[in-house]
Amino acid sequence: MTITIEPARPTDLPELLGLLAASGLPGDGLGEELVALVARQNGQLAGSAALELYGAAALLRSVMVAPALRGQGLGDRLVRAALQLARRHGVAEVYLLTETAAQFFPRFGFAPIARAGVAPAVQQSVEFISACPASAQAMRLAMAPLARPATPADAAAIARIYNQGIEDRVGTFETRLRTAEDIRGWFDGAHPAVVVQDAGEVIAFASTSTYRPRECYAGIAEFSVYVAREQRGRGLGRLAMQALLAEAEAAGFWKLVSRVFVENAASRALLGSLGFREVGIYEKHGQLDGVWRDVVIVERLIEANLAR
Repeated sequence: MTITIEPARPTDLPELLGLLAASGLPGDGLGEELVALVARQNGQLAGSAALELYGAAALLRSVMVAPALRGQGLGDRLVRAALQLARRHGVAEVYLLTETAAQFFPRFGFAPIARAGVAPAVQQSVEFISACPASAQAMRLAMAPLARPATPADAAAIARIYNQGIEDRVGTFETRLRTAEDIRGWFDGAHPAVVVQDAGEVIAFASTSTYRPRECYAGIAEFSVYVAREQRGRGLGRLAMQALLAEAEAAGFWKLVSRVFVENAASRALLGSLGFREVGIYEKHGQLDGVWRDVVIVERLIEANLAR
């Protein structure tokens, strides 16, 4: 059955308070002034997550899933939806208190913090002052995007972003959409890939692949970089490429190469600012949707590995 996540309605409050009480969570201070989300299944409340907004800080609270639906990923969906909502409100850091779920929230980037380190406005919330016991663990999430090495567990997210690039016709001659299984084949133990993660969601990636099979080219890798359609313009491609360059150096590569559509001014500017050299243009390098396209050859030497 379909479960939807949507803004809470004022009429949801009595039922929501009952579900929170049944889950052992405080309802104190939970009212219409909060930014609250609810999950619905067949018109019935199935879960919730709420934010108390304090300027650039927010308190995440009332994360709850109905007992019959636990273990199906709904809690993840609710937290991610709440964090996206926080981002839209310009929140820079999100806090929470938990007695039983300290192992759940790190997957979204939350880390333990002493109560004294919590933003002063959040410390004045009802939840901090009286609703949660002193034994509850405080946690904090900084909303800045983070680049990290990719793993096969990221395959579905990478496929989603890559497929957007294929559909948009902005960066590849490929026309066949990829599956998560296709992407898992990229992880060969030799060619690094990185992802950019924001509030637990993968929103960009950069990867390397084999340039040529001859042994003399073993230190050269092809590269690609893609940013989720809704996240473009935030500098995430730069963050991904900086991380990829570091991973490529650590892996022993001495050069990265690629080809860029000549019309892709944004990618050409990004790569130029990162030290890539435009070698020349391949004219009519391939057809995309029946149209011949030219590409610019780009390369960047990794000096640290040339001296080895």
